[in-house]
Amino acid sequence: MPSTESVYERLAQNMSDLVALHSPDGRYLWVSPSVERILGFTPNELVGTDPYALFHPNDKQLIRNKTHQPAVDGDGNIRIRYRIRRSMDDYIWFETLTQPITNEIGKVVELQTISRDVTEQVNLENELAESETLYRVAMDSLQEGVVVHDGSGRIIAHNPRACDILGLTGDELTGSVPKDPHWRTVYSDGTPFPAQAHPVMVTLHSGEPCSNVLMGVHNPRWNAYRWISINSRLIEIGGCAESGQARVVASFSDVTEQVERESQLKRWSTVYRFSGEAIVIADENGVIRDANESFLRITQNTRATWIGRSLDDISLDGRSAGLFSSTIWPALAENGNWRGELWLRDAGGGIQATWAAITKVQQTTTAEAHYTLILSDFSERGIKDETLRFRAGNDPLTSLPNRLLLSDRFEVALNTSIRQGTTFACLYLDLDKFKPINDLYGHAVGDTVLQSVALKISKLVRSVDTMARIGGDEFFGIIVGLEHESEYCAVAERIARAINEPLEVCGHNVSLGVSIGIAMYPDHGQTQKALMEASDVAMFAAKRQGLSYALAEKLDRQG
Repeated sequence: MPSTESVYERLAQNMSDLVALHSPDGRYLWVSPSVERILGFTPNELVGTDPYALFHPNDKQLIRNKTHQPAVDGDGNIRIRYRIRRSMDDYIWFETLTQPITNEIGKVVELQTISRDVTEQVNLENELAESETLYRVAMDSLQEGVVVHDGSGRIIAHNPRACDILGLTGDELTGSVPKDPHWRTVYSDGTPFPAQAHPVMVTLHSGEPCSNVLMGVHNPRWNAYRWISINSRLIEIGGCAESGQARVVASFSDVTEQVERESQLKRWSTVYRFSGEAIVIADENGVIRDANESFLRITQNTRATWIGRSLDDISLDGRSAGLFSSTIWPALAENGNWRGELWLRDAGGGIQATWAAITKVQQTTTAEAHYTLILSDFSERGIKDETLRFRAGNDPLTSLPNRLLLSDRFEVALNTSIRQGTTFACLYLDLDKFKPINDLYGHAVGDTVLQSVALKISKLVRSVDTMARIGGDEFFGIIVGLEHESEYCAVAERIARAINEPLEVCGHNVSLGVSIGIAMYPDHGQTQKALMEASDVAMFAAKRQGLSYALAEKLDRQG
């Protein structure tokens, strides 16, 4: 497997954009080969020189103030447009993203820039401001969606591609503004995107452009979110703006496929890092380049101990001595894979039998050939791990999910609701008259009461729902898949009735009550913290009013 550094260098060398490394004073340290195509200079001609000699005189101060100095101070993701001179002494427009590179103590030691020629886009934007006829022809031919807003944020023009990407008709799009109710937009983490944070509104209020803002846009026709990357720029005009006059042009592209691919890669990365099975990755020469946490746990060693060693070294016990040279390497050369028993000796001297699967991954255009080794433990480790996972995620007294597992279940419910455009409810339960039972009969009876309550409420919810114990006599539920507020209230009412029924515990007749607060997504909150707080407040309201349950108050969703 190639080193991370070599992979990055190959990527930079083959990118169509111009990639460069700079010293903190701005001088070029390294420039990608694409510079010759874009600016007409060779990399050697630029390395060691000051790029300010190439910047347009009117743009130098802007570059220093807006991107260079902030990057030296440690700010990242700084994007700016400016003019730069080519070797033939003409200027083109550049759009540059600047990132600082820091050392181990956080000091900025280098600056990385990624630049692209946006001359055509700049010229197009200028022409759009000058001639409605010209920009209409241009917009209709673009693969990006383009919309033009007036001073109030209302859409006054758009191209056909904008309708295609957003899933709206021309009539639905024209005249709408970002704060209209039908614009359901979210950040990448699923939280609502406020209207005032929309790039168009930001540009209108600040005059500053916005670039590559990721936004999820929902449409009932898809019953899902489509992800767009949106840019906005102010249209400069002379004098006072008239009503309905173009003030902001926004362009956006559909990046749904890219976002889903990145999400999938992130999921696979998580699977690799936290898999219960030990996984090792080696390069085409059999030299270990990475190992996941499970492998390090089995061998009781650090990652640094294994990086750079050979796969042959994994088999440390005599029963597997010579197995690589006699059997495994020949099988990999002939078939590309080998499976069989492999005995290991860990750092503490213990011996373990494992089932090993080694596969050779052939070279592709994006990755060199490498080997993957997956080890499955023959021992009872799997059973022990399963027990540990259950204990880590469940309450030891009631066996209900605890706060840790509850957070995982909440993420599942939230992501499902975002994807499908549905709702779910959070129920905060606090038992009434429980403390006197503990005081009168003792904690052993109290624990049995809690177990009985847990069993009751578990029987009243479906397998897709979650009921968790979050501490003491408090429980928390996530109810999903119902359509109406009244249906969630009915669930709370059934739970309250069941808890109110008398219990016979250890020869004692005990009576309980319960106060339940209900908060619904997204009306009462969009995060676990917000919904727990809203349902907690509603629970106390129910307790004060002597009710079995109460609904949280809706959020102010204006503007």
